[in-house]
Amino acid sequence: MGGLSSLAAKYWYLCGVGVSLLWFVAGSQSLSNRRPDAAIGWQAIAVIIAFIVSGRAAVDREWLGVVAGIVTVYFEVRSIKRSMSDKAARND
Repeated sequence: MGGLSSLAAKYWYLCGVGVSLLWFVAGSQSLSNRRPDAAIGWQAIAVIIAFIVSGRAAVDREWLGVVAGIVTVYFEVRSIKRSMSDKAARND
């Protein structure tokens, strides 16, 4: 068990990206349950977490963490934009 905790301490940014993705999936579930207000909140929290991970990784000079955080933000924001444009198209 000590090996797992040392691995998590060394690659903490992957855990942060995982947490961000979990919040994003929760938002996606809310969206599929026809609760767009809750969905955007969950997904916004996910993006904020990914930004925090990127910033902290940059301060620690963990460049892989910076890249992982930025890529996560990109895909989450792109997905939010796509779901919002789909929602707008259905309302027209």
